[in-house]
Amino acid sequence: MLRHDLKRMASTLAAAALLWSAADTASAVGADAGITISNTASVVYSVNAVVQPAAVSNAADFVVDRLVDLTVTAIPVTYVAVTPATDGAFLFSVANTSNATLGFNLSAANNATDPFGGTDNFDPTTLTAVVDAGVLGTYEPGVDVATTADTIAEDGTFGVWVVAAIPGGQGNLDIAAVTLTATAREPGVGGAALTEEANPENPLVMETVFGDGAGDTDAAQDAAFSDSGAYQVSSADVTITKTETLISDPINGVAPNARHIPGAIVEYVVTVSNNALSALSATTLTISDVLPGDVAFEPDTYGVGFGIDLDGVPQSNAADADQGSAAAGTVTVTVPSLAPGASAIITFRVSVN
Repeated sequence: MLRHDLKRMASTLAAAALLWSAADTASAVGADAGITISNTASVVYSVNAVVQPAAVSNAADFVVDRLVDLTVTAIPVTYVAVTPATDGAFLFSVANTSNATLGFNLSAANNATDPFGGTDNFDPTTLTAVVDAGVLGTYEPGVDVATTADTIAEDGTFGVWVVAAIPGGQGNLDIAAVTLTATAREPGVGGAALTEEANPENPLVMETVFGDGAGDTDAAQDAAFSDSGAYQVSSADVTITKTETLISDPINGVAPNARHIPGAIVEYVVTVSNNALSALSATTLTISDVLPGDVAFEPDTYGVGFGIDLDGVPQSNAADADQGSAAAGTVTVTVPSLAPGASAIITFRVSVN
């Protein structure tokens, strides 16, 4: 339904490098969860100067508990540029800094706060969080489809794309902020949610402790972490205006004496502009003007068969090689491209019936 226009990110390679850097620096804490640490003490002594056999204590055993910790980091440090009516993809890294292998559920949500300091003013149509499974740092729609990470070893880091469907017609420089939340769970497909055990502790059983910090939108010690990014629309900002000028009437002659009576000639001027602040050119423009039934198109204003003017150049009424045509009460003009700051001016006349 929506076109994918995502490999235009200039920061792709940098994002990949940052993701690997995050993987290198993420570090789980201490001993592996689930291992048994066993310890004994011994005493060596003498009786009447005779060394006796060492006495060894019983073993004091305990199982290392599972300390759940994770981080989520937005990789781009500024907006990801998107085009209206396409999908945009923002890359995050998720690091398992626990002392155990875990699975992770992923969720993406709109955020009213722009992490880059701008103003969030629209929401994408849909948001999806998927694991970066193919070429690192390049969103691949047919490859990056998994919505969970089922088995991530301690110290493991993986990339996640938040894919946003950008509405068509969204204005240039509009901003949509989004947040990725990763929630740790038991490893494996469909792993269960994690819970902390009630007191008192059982030293012979691996128990679970939440040790994560607070993210952008989640609390500390909740087995989750979140971070935010934002998309900014790069588009053309096209406007269209129309004016009318009374030229003459059959009774009073030319303006200023003329009136809008039957038989009067009226000139229409249609101006199509691309704002100078637009990020992109507008292309393949088609301007249509369906005339009301009480007026008739004047076909020969600029010469026989030439009733339309485009930027000072007469256009024929026929649907031929030039950019204008008029048929069945509709004036149509095509413009291949309008660069930022450019305009196209269309002029034609009608008579009042």
